[in-house]
Order: sequence, then C-alpha cells, then structure tokens
Amino acid sequence: MSSVFIQSKPKKLSLDKIGQLEDDLETNPLDYNKWIKYLDHILAKDNQEQVRKAFDKYLEIFKFDGVQWNRYIKYELSRGEKEVAESLFQKSFGLADNVELFRSYVDYVRSVTDFITGGEKARGTVIQAFEFAVDKVGLDVSSDGLWQDYIGFLKTWTPGANWEQQQKIDLMRKVYKKFLAIPTENIESSWAQYTKWENEINPSVAQKYVSEKSSDFMAARSWNTEWQHITNKKLKRTINPQSSSLDNSTEEQIKYWNSWIELEKKNSLELKDSFTLQKRINYVYKQATYALPFIPQLWFEYVKYLLITNEENNLNDCIETLKDGLKLNPKSLLLSFQVAELYEKDSSFEKSKLVYENLISKLTVSFDKVTKELNELKEKMSPPKKEENSDDDEDENMEESNKNGEETNQQPKINGNGLPNIPGLPNKPMSLPNIPNLPGVPTTTAFPNSPNLPKIPTHAQLSSSVVSLADSKQLQTLEKQQKQISEQITLIYIKLMIASKRAEGMKQARNVFKQARKFPGIDYQVYIESALLEHYADNKKTAIKVFDIGQKAFPTNGEFALKYLDYLIMINDTEKLRSTLQTADTNFAKEISQLTDEINVPDIEPILKAEKEKKLKQLKTQLKNLYKKYISFAATNLSLDIANTFAKKYDSLFAEDDPIDLFTDRYKLGRINIIKRDELDQDGYDKDYDNEDEPVRKRRRRISISNNFENETQSSVVRNIQESSRFDHDLQNGHSNNANNESNFVGPSIVALMTALPNASYFGLPSDSVFNSDKLVTLFANLSNIS
Repeated sequence: MSSVFIQSKPKKLSLDKIGQLEDDLETNPLDYNKWIKYLDHILAKDNQEQVRKAFDKYLEIFKFDGVQWNRYIKYELSRGEKEVAESLFQKSFGLADNVELFRSYVDYVRSVTDFITGGEKARGTVIQAFEFAVDKVGLDVSSDGLWQDYIGFLKTWTPGANWEQQQKIDLMRKVYKKFLAIPTENIESSWAQYTKWENEINPSVAQKYVSEKSSDFMAARSWNTEWQHITNKKLKRTINPQSSSLDNSTEEQIKYWNSWIELEKKNSLELKDSFTLQKRINYVYKQATYALPFIPQLWFEYVKYLLITNEENNLNDCIETLKDGLKLNPKSLLLSFQVAELYEKDSSFEKSKLVYENLISKLTVSFDKVTKELNELKEKMSPPKKEENSDDDEDENMEESNKNGEETNQQPKINGNGLPNIPGLPNKPMSLPNIPNLPGVPTTTAFPNSPNLPKIPTHAQLSSSVVSLADSKQLQTLEKQQKQISEQITLIYIKLMIASKRAEGMKQARNVFKQARKFPGIDYQVYIESALLEHYADNKKTAIKVFDIGQKAFPTNGEFALKYLDYLIMINDTEKLRSTLQTADTNFAKEISQLTDEINVPDIEPILKAEKEKKLKQLKTQLKNLYKKYISFAATNLSLDIANTFAKKYDSLFAEDDPIDLFTDRYKLGRINIIKRDELDQDGYDKDYDNEDEPVRKRRRRISISNNFENETQSSVVRNIQESSRFDHDLQNGHSNNANNESNFVGPSIVALMTALPNASYFGLPSDSVFNSDKLVTLFANLSNIS
C-alpha cells in the first residue's frame, strides 16, 4: 500500500499527539484504532483543511465505514458546507450501507425542503428520499429507527381533504406492510404500535388488515428470536481492528457472522422472491466484510457466493470486491490467488501476473526485514572468532579425498562386518554415541572454559559467548517467521510459473523459475514443480537436470529426495535411481555427523540443543524413508538380491531399529501394514513421512535371544549397585574410606536411577551396540557422588 503521509518527516515531539499518530499511521496505515484516535484529535482541533485531508485519507482505506462517512458529513454540515456534504453523500452511497448514514441523509433532505411553499411536491421529495433509504438499508436488522422516522414523517402530514386523508392511510399501511415483514430488533413493539394505529383509524376493519399482515409478522418475529440466539446478543457492527493473530473475541465475531449468513441462506423468512432473498444474503455478506475487514476468509466466501449465483454477470463485481479486500489484506494469498484466477478467466493475464508480482514484492520486503533481524541476532549470539586453524583445512581435504575415493570406487566390496560396501554410502552405523566425549569440543567453535582455549575468558568474552534463553526464543521465533515467509513466496512463484505455462507456454514458465531461483529463501518445491512441468511438456532430460540442480541446492532435504526418487521410479530410470540414493546418503551422513558433534558440545544451550536433536531425528527418519523407498522398489521391480543388499546396509546404519519394521514395509496393502496391524497388534496405517506431530506409534518390545547376555549385564549392574550401597551404609555408620577411593562409588540418587531402569536386554541384542550397561556404570562411577 502506498504511503499515507509525506515521507521522511522528522519524529514528532512527545507532546505532539497528532504528529505521533501520523508517524504511526505512516508505518502501519491499516491500524484502525490509531486512525480513530487521529480523527478524534483532528476534529477537536477543528482545522477544516486538516479535517478534510484526514477523513479523505482514512476513507481511501476504509471506504465502507459508514460511521466515519456520517461523521465527516455532519462536520461539513455544522460549518454550513451543504454542497460539500451533498457531494460526500453521493460518494458514500455506493460504498457504505449504514443505517445511520441514510437517516442523516433523509434528515438533510427534510431540512432543505420547503414544506410551506412546496406543498405536495416537497412532501413527495422527502418520501422519495425515505424510499431510497429503506431500499438500501431497510432490510437491516437495526433499521427500525429509519422505519420509525418514515412513519413519523407520514403522521405529521395534515391532509386538507378527505381524499388526501385516505391517501395518507393507504401510504402508511403500505409502509407498515413492508416494515413489519422485516425482522428488526424491536419487531414486537413495532407490531403493537401498528395494531393500535389500525384500531384508532377504524376498529371495524382493523382486524382484517391486522390479519393480512400477521403471517409476515410471525415469520419475522420467529426469525428475530433465532437471530438473537445464534448471535448471543454480542454481534458487533463496528470494525474489528487488525490483529496479528485471531483472539477469542474475533473468532466469536466470525462465528456470529457466519451463523447469520447461514440463517439467511436457509430462508427462514420463507421468501418466495429469489431476488429479495439474494439481496438479503448479499447485504449480510457485505456487512460481515465491513465489520471484519481483516479476515480474508469472509471476502473469499462472499465472492464465491457471487460466482455461484451468477458468475458471468458478477465477474467484474467479484474482481472489484477482491481488490477492496486486498487493500486491507495486502499479503493475503487466499485473495490474491482468487483474483488472479478471475483475471485469467477474463483473459487478462497481464493483470493476473501483476497480482503475483505485487504479492512477491510485499512478502520479499518482510523476508528481508526478518532476515536482517535474524542475522543481527546470530551475530550477537555467535562466540568470539578464533584464528584460522589448519586442522579445518585438513578436515576439508580429507573429506574431499574420501569423496573422490568413493566416486572412483564403483565396485561393491565386503567390509569387516561382512556387509557389502555400496558406492557413496558410509560403512559405519550412524548413531549418537552413548557417552559424550567430555570435556573436548569441536575445534571450529570456542566455548568458555574449553580446554582448547589458552586461558579463562574475560567477562566480556564470556557474556558474548553465552546464549541467553531470551535470545534463543527470539531466534526460534525469527527462524519460524523466515521459514513461513519463504514458503509463501515459494508457493507464489510456483503458481505464477504454472499460470505462465497455461497462458504463455514453457518459455515464460522457465523465466519465472529462473527468477525464483534468485530469491535467497526459495524452497525445494519450486524445483519439483518446474521439473514436472518440463516432464509433461515432453522435456524429460530437462526435468532430470532440474532435479539435479535441486539436489545440489537441497542436499539433505528428505522430502525433495523422496520426490526425486518417486520421479525416477515413475520414468523407470534404475541407474539414476541408485546413484541418486547414494548421493543423498553421502550428504545425509555428513549432516548427521555434524549435528551429532554439535549436540555433544558441553554447555550447549538447552533450546538450541533441543532444536538440533529434533533436526537430527528428522534427518535420520528421512534417510530411513529413502532407503525404504528404494528397497521396496528393488524387491518389486529389480531383484531380492539388490533389495537384501540395501536392507543389510539399512541394518548397519540403523541397528537400533526393529528389523520387522523394514521387512514388513515391503509387504503392505496400499498404505496399510497388514502384518503389523493383525499379527503384532500395532498401528498399521502408514502416516505421512516425517510428520513430527503424529502420535508415537506402539513399538514392539524387543525380545532378547541371548539369556547369557541378559544375566551377565544384570549381574554387572547388581555388583556395582551393591558395592555403592555398602559404601553408603558405611558412611551412615560413621565409617570413612580413603578419600582417593570416593570416586569409585556412586551416590544413592544414581542407585535409585539404576534400579528404575529396565534391564539391558530391553534395548536390543549385544550386536546392536545401542546400550552398554558396563560403560554406563563406569560413567556414573567417575562422576562426583550425588546425594
């Protein structure tokens, strides 16, 4: 949205309330609450030019706000500016449907009409104004005041002849008939007023006219009762301010408005005229968007209703409505995509393209802002820089050498464990070490009190290297915001690329893809969509190239890798499929190793550690899914030998996994694992890959085959616990041992912990190396005694 006020103005003094509000509105021109405060201050100051500029700027944004239109007009009338007021009335009628605004209009018409000399013509002018007003807003549930004004005006008419008296009565009956069929809030008191009037006019025929209108009144009263119930008498007709997240009050208002809309749609008034029914539904939709202008869902649903009703005739109105919605929700993907499609339907692709580009531009500004804050925070949180360490270069050379060696070695070899070496795959199981290497830390990072540091750091160095809890939380928030905006921009580029393909062909789609790759936060999905567009345009070689570029850009993204494997399976490129898995495995192995080292760093901040552990778990899960995908394909379409070769490799990498999981993964019915469901009493439904929010499935308890191993580990633990218990008993009885031997025993807290742990066999077979009770006891024994 363009700036509302003049740019580059100096910051206003604290006493300059108007100036401060102008600065705030310059930053956020959609802040409704500040606009109202600003208008209040401007009106109090009573500078006509300033008032006009303020209201004009406000009504450019909130053009449907009938309350402020009415306020603006009354200000002009108070200063005798009738021509200006009339001009404002004309502008507002096409924009705002507000009962009080139209009541002000009728009052104005009455005030400028000369009844003394005008006679019947003057009266006709006012009646015409009333008819115009009730036609626009007379169906509103709060319009009884307008109807009462109308009836009150007619009552003031003093006929000069009998025929005029009858004309007055007929006209009032006509107004009452329309009025009492509308379920206004005070419908019952209005009905009592009408019946009294009829009896005063002519008691003998009153019952006849009352009976004619009673059915409409009963329907309106019943509707009003239901409306009061569904809105809980809490429906707000004023604008709800913009909020970063929906609070309870906003959610309640959405519920009330949706309930009102549904009430209209089911035609509880039993209207036989479809035009009147649609008019009522349209009116309520408009009022909902007026009251909740910052809820894109309401704008979308209103336009959807118009399109369903009559798409051909309502297309232009729908586009204009969505443009209004986008002025107040400039970053809404929902409204942007909706209006872009309508432009494309209307053969206006350039306008459609402009919608996408404007949205990308706005979100890119937000992305750059968040990225800047994120970089500043990371700089603040980063430890002091160390001098260049030649070991880093040696590590890089070693990795490069290993990589080259793996690439040149194309024939599988048998390693020391009797498992085949697959080119590009690591030959050692990747799992977190049972005991962290204390107190050593990676040479690439400096930490306080690290043995790699030559001396104890100063206070300034210490404070700069310690990560505060507040900074960690802020880091998480900014990273989440950055990821969210990145995903939004990626989606927009994808949809623009697809729309360009539809409207202009593959050449323009490639241009969009090229442009998307320049965005620093672009996500992997754009590569997948571009590759698929190429594939279905019969450019399969180009599709492979796009996938390869994507793999280089996202080497450890499991979702991208899975999509790539799916594509290679679809086109039956088995050689490329195998090499792609091997490349992915190499990339994942490096990332998993790096994360493992970072997690084991002493004094790592808990929140950062939790994030890294989550990422590590995610990477391992994704790598498992890649292997399962290939093993299942190989067993089905290649050979069991190839499938078993990779299954052995899987077992070596993930020795802690239940082998039944991998084996039964090849024997599923669609996405249902029948074996796990029916024989193992487990959840056999295949959830979406890598969904951290899914509940943890029931795991089959592993049964130890080696009773000797179980007995051995149990006796080892018992011996150590008994020894520590005897030591504690001696201490309680006043017996002291040599201080040099205290480190060989553990305290009662550790004893209690050990007694609560399950036996070692629960954690797997000895060959799995997932749990070593002797090492755990040794670790506890080397710690200081804990009481």
